[in-house]
Amino acid sequence: MKRFSSFVITSLLLAFSHLPFALSLFAVPVFAEQKTASLEEIVVTATKVEEPKKDVPASVQIITQEDIKSSTAKNVGDLLSEAGIGHVHKYPGALTGRIGIRGLAGDAHDSSFKNKILVLVNGSLAGTSNLALIPVDNIERIEIVKGPASVLYGSQAMGGVINIITKEGKEDIHGSAGVEAGSWKFWKTSAELNGKKGAFDFYLTASRSAMDDYKAKIKDKNGNDYGKNTGYNDEAVSARFGYRLFDGHHISVGLQHWKGWEIGNPNASYSPDYDDHTYKERNGFDIGYKTETFNAKYYFVKNKSENHTVTSGAITNTYTSEKDTQGINAQKSFHISDHRVIIGGQWDRTEVDSWRNTGAPYNPNSSWDSYGAFAEGRLSLFNKKLLLSAGLRYDYFENRILSTPGIPSVKPRKEDLDNVSVRGGLVYKLTDSFSLKGNIGTAFRAPAPDELATDYVSSWGTHYIGNPNLKPEKSTSYDAGVEYSKDLFNGGLTFFHTDFKDKILSYYDTTLSAQTFKNVDGATLQGIEANFSYDVGLASGLNISIEPFTNITYHTRYSSKDDLEISKYGKILLYTPKWTGAFGIKTGQEKWEARLIANYTGDERVQDWAPPSNGKNVVKKGDFTVVNLKGSYKPIKNLEIMASVENLFDRAYEYVRGYPMPGRTFVAGVRWIF
Repeated sequence: MKRFSSFVITSLLLAFSHLPFALSLFAVPVFAEQKTASLEEIVVTATKVEEPKKDVPASVQIITQEDIKSSTAKNVGDLLSEAGIGHVHKYPGALTGRIGIRGLAGDAHDSSFKNKILVLVNGSLAGTSNLALIPVDNIERIEIVKGPASVLYGSQAMGGVINIITKEGKEDIHGSAGVEAGSWKFWKTSAELNGKKGAFDFYLTASRSAMDDYKAKIKDKNGNDYGKNTGYNDEAVSARFGYRLFDGHHISVGLQHWKGWEIGNPNASYSPDYDDHTYKERNGFDIGYKTETFNAKYYFVKNKSENHTVTSGAITNTYTSEKDTQGINAQKSFHISDHRVIIGGQWDRTEVDSWRNTGAPYNPNSSWDSYGAFAEGRLSLFNKKLLLSAGLRYDYFENRILSTPGIPSVKPRKEDLDNVSVRGGLVYKLTDSFSLKGNIGTAFRAPAPDELATDYVSSWGTHYIGNPNLKPEKSTSYDAGVEYSKDLFNGGLTFFHTDFKDKILSYYDTTLSAQTFKNVDGATLQGIEANFSYDVGLASGLNISIEPFTNITYHTRYSSKDDLEISKYGKILLYTPKWTGAFGIKTGQEKWEARLIANYTGDERVQDWAPPSNGKNVVKKGDFTVVNLKGSYKPIKNLEIMASVENLFDRAYEYVRGYPMPGRTFVAGVRWIF
């Protein structure tokens, strides 16, 4: 019944999202005079320069400021769950781990080295793949580039790039202050101030929130309600200050802080633990200088995580991990008539230290240095109707395993490697509104320090040895698509095919009597991405916006080529839903707006980590649909009232098997705007 109801909800919303095509046949031409002109979408991530989305050969999905404002999301992990881009590994307690795009994902435990999706903040490494550590309050938009992007960004940009772009000050002085309250004793206070006066601009925001334990629709193995020990406390502060030195030259300094404490860690429903908790903190700093053709920036991000094991009310074990990420990137663009060349380089360093108050840490300390240089050119032909691009990049890596307190057997070691990436693309504009697009490129994920250089015996007696002969994981991807955007209609359709090879596999080598690594065959992935939106209300001459929208990813093939993986788990890739979708409708007028969105996640084959399987067996995790509703109303110019319902139909669902999500959740709030 659950599966059937999910299908019915999704089918109804899918049908409704295509209603404008039928209604538009009867719409009168006069709507053209009454419609609200929409701004052209400008993106920066796909080519590292600002340009219209229609000129970009890659498939790009944008989570706009309007989407963020009308979302129930509290952090970027929630936003991406709503976006319908693919697999999402989302747990209770400030942890959104593995994100999958086009069947390529990565480590589910916030590894800085082993992801196949690259996460950026303002074009630089986010320093974490746990997107629950990044709140939404200071985000202007998120650009998701699907497919290979290693030519511009280096390692990990295989399935795509998620670039989180933060807010900057706007003309004059603006601000707001608000409070929210809701289910599970949730509360939040927030304030914002931004402005631009003369050569100076600034943006400031701060918030504080907390929530008690929620209640899920699924019981734990003991028959108790799941959700105990899922509460949290957090705070966030963000600031950006900018100064225009003279025309076209701008310097900016940004700060980001997020801290969460007493974050419940309930473990899985098949093995509940209602005592343990965690502490997490993320702090970032950047300073940049930008002109019309030059951009340079230094950034630094520090992440800290403490996991507390509690026995009989007392903390008996604390595992701490600190991760420092910093780097410098610079680029210069040259324009020759309508043609363009971009050259650039970057250095990034990540250092990971971990320790326990008793016993040995789980992993040795490590560091990773990356040096990259790239060039990409674009020809603009036939009066800018045909755009041809090609790019090349070289990367060099230094990987180190370091001496680690608590693991005396660690042998410090350094291993180096390099890689070359290429890509090309085209855009052909049949009309100003209709374009054909194509993209081909290679991408890679460099081996992590432990995969290359580790050599130690763990506290449980296993010998781990790195393989210095490992090759990077690689992919070759092909895209072909169409895009149409005119007036109140936007739509696109993309077919993609990816050959993934040299996957890095951890295995036990009987000759070495050790756990080590090797390259094996990867996988074949292909599918279709589609997105449509159309404001049927304005198009029909009504004085109200009614805009159905659809975002779909459908995998036509997602099969492993590794014989060992096939023998253990079968040919179909794990943790890859056949299709995901976001379906909904946005509506509003000057004083009010509302959005209903349904997110569908299809069946997935996943490992069964419940005893006695402990990951050896594979089971099917069923599909589910989550429906969220949010609306706001301004009774007067400076006052906004908001209300939302998450999981509107009170469904039982879980992104990760054994970790049920909350039941129906209500939130209401008020905001004073000045």
